[in-house]
Amino acid sequence: MPTVIGTGISTKLDSFAAGKEAALNAYYQIGKNEPSILIIFISTIFDQEIVIKGVYSIIKDVPLIGCSSIGSISTYGSSRDSVTVFIISSNSIGFSCGIGHDISKNPRLAGHNAARQASNSKHNPKQAYIMLSDSLTGNNADILRGSQEALGTSFPIIGGGACDKACFQKTYQYMGNEIRTNSVAGVLVSGDMKLGIGKSSGWQPIGKSHKITKAKSNIVKEIDKKIAVELYEEYFEKSFLELKNEGICALGINYPLGVRAGNGEEYLTRVPLAIEENGSLVLNADIQEGEDISLMIGDKDLVLESAKKAVMEAMKDIKSAKIKFAVIFSDISRLLLLRKDAYKEIDIIKENIGKNTPILGCYTFGEYAPFIVNEYKGQCYFNNQSISIALFSE
Repeated sequence: MPTVIGTGISTKLDSFAAGKEAALNAYYQIGKNEPSILIIFISTIFDQEIVIKGVYSIIKDVPLIGCSSIGSISTYGSSRDSVTVFIISSNSIGFSCGIGHDISKNPRLAGHNAARQASNSKHNPKQAYIMLSDSLTGNNADILRGSQEALGTSFPIIGGGACDKACFQKTYQYMGNEIRTNSVAGVLVSGDMKLGIGKSSGWQPIGKSHKITKAKSNIVKEIDKKIAVELYEEYFEKSFLELKNEGICALGINYPLGVRAGNGEEYLTRVPLAIEENGSLVLNADIQEGEDISLMIGDKDLVLESAKKAVMEAMKDIKSAKIKFAVIFSDISRLLLLRKDAYKEIDIIKENIGKNTPILGCYTFGEYAPFIVNEYKGQCYFNNQSISIALFSE
């Protein structure tokens, strides 16, 4: 049986009806083939539990993985305020799921538990791990480190942080009929296939660089020997109270902190989630004390150019093999920057991988991906403002 992908999207306002319609449409597309796994992305305008009940009213006893998102990414484009159900049917690819809880208490352990559970797979060879986490409640770099403890530091990990309707308040992660927050869900993909991964950002530094002079894990206390929040106060001429009341995350998602990755042009970016009373910035992943950082800004043309760069990097690794499907995670900041032009980055990818190649993915708050993939091996990082693309070829 060849690998077949079904995609169902619903914007019905009734949660059960939306889940049922999306599942029915995806199920119809795989014909008489048996589903191997369901990958689901649900907007937070819906009741998450009721949507999944609607899905299971059509498809039963099939592994399910997913998370909340502001929108899905598919062959049909960008779909906001929707329920999207992807069905993969294959006898050559194996899928094994895992979930870890209580990120806020111990993000590293949560990441480790999910990856270890997913790695209990009889399918070989193991190819890639897709990880979907709550990126609002802990250090996402530690979630990744925990996953790498179970899978290996060079094992390809892709995915991202679940997000809500741009409010940055509460996200959801799913495995089966288990719907959780403050958790990480993942699926290990195994089988005889080729894998290509690419990522890029398009965010650029503005102004002079600064130095992290006091930090611990994902909390930055001082920048240039001044209270950390002063960087944002000075650049945007806003008071501490204004930044705190308006929500630093809403500003930081467009203007994150960036650390240059090696000697290249790419940056690791970090978004401030909150401001502590002492003026420290709580980031969604760590920055080391002593690092030189820059305030970053996005540019539409460079963001679209980065989509092409990412897909070309992924295609380089699979060479001339026929692409069976693509998995894409694009940062929510890119959607907010591109707005009505969000479809353009998806079109750029389709132009390179084939207009009818199935695409599965969603918008995320931060992405997991290798910076450099060499023969499918490379150090993975958590990054914001980027697009990550994984191409699977049988």
